[in-house]
Amino acid sequence: MPRLSVLMPARNAERTIGEALTSTLRAMPRDAELIVLDDASSDRTLEIASSTGDSRVVVDSVAQNLGVALAAERLLASARGELIARMDSDDVCLPGRFRAEIAQVDRGTDIVFSMYQRIGRGTIRRPVPPIRFGPEAARLALLIDCPYPHSTSLGRADVLRAAGGYRAGAIAEDFDLWLRAAANGASMVRLGRPTVLIRKSATQVTAAEGWRESLAYDPVLEASYQELTRAVWGTRETPWFRELAFTRDGPLTAEGRALLEPFVRRFLDGLSGLGLVERAYLRRRATQELGWRADS
Repeated sequence: MPRLSVLMPARNAERTIGEALTSTLRAMPRDAELIVLDDASSDRTLEIASSTGDSRVVVDSVAQNLGVALAAERLLASARGELIARMDSDDVCLPGRFRAEIAQVDRGTDIVFSMYQRIGRGTIRRPVPPIRFGPEAARLALLIDCPYPHSTSLGRADVLRAAGGYRAGAIAEDFDLWLRAAANGASMVRLGRPTVLIRKSATQVTAAEGWRESLAYDPVLEASYQELTRAVWGTRETPWFRELAFTRDGPLTAEGRALLEPFVRRFLDGLSGLGLVERAYLRRRATQELGWRADS
C-alpha cells in the first residue's frame, strides 16, 4: 500500500501534462502513487498520461466531463494512501516538495501547504517572501482569502474525508474543503519555501471574468466560511464575500466601513498572539483584501 497518493485531474492538457508528470514523479517517494484522471479530454492527454512507463502511475478516464469538484472527489475516493497530495496538470513540482511536506505531517500537522511561484506568459517573476504560517496564522488567513493553492497541498486522508471531502456544489472546491477542515479542528501549516511552479493561463476557471465575484453568492461556500467563524470567534454573524469581495479597491464608503468594522477589528485583535512576521503579513493582507485603513 502506498503511503502517499498524489491526485492529478487533467482535461485537454497535452501541452503541459508531460512536464507535470515528470516533475511530480521525480519528487515523489517510492512508496507513493500518482493517480491521473483524464476528464473527457479531446486531445492526447490520456495517451501521454498512459505512456510514462512508471509503475507508480495509475490512469483513470471518463467519457463525460465531470468538472473540477467531481473529478477531485473521484480521485479522492480511489486513493489508497494515508496521505493525499494534489497536483495540477499544468503546474511543475519542485524537487524536495513531498519530502518537506511529509516531514511536517510527521511532526503532527494534519494539512500542509507551501509557497509557490507563478509561471506562464505575461507573468512577472518576483521573489516570493518566505512567509511561514503556524497553525493559528494558517487558520486566520482563511478568513480573508484562500492563500493555499491546491497544487501545494498535502494532508492526512482521514482528516480530509472526515471534513466531507470535495463537494460538487462549491464553486471553489478546494477553499470549501480547507474551510471545513479548519472548522473541524484540523491543524494546518504553510511552509515558507516554494514547492510548486503554478502556471498562469487565461483559460483557467479562476481567470474568468467575474469568477471571484461569483464566490460572493455561493451558499455552499458561505456556510463553510461561517462554520469557521463560529469555530474561531463563536459567531456566524460576520460579513461574507458578498461584502468582502467588493471592497478590495477601497477606500470604503461610510456604509461599507460600518458593515466591516466589527469584522476587521475582530480579525486584527486575533493577530495579537502570532509571531511578528505572521502578524505583519496578515495585517497587510487584510488591508489589501478589505480596502481597510486602520488609521483612517
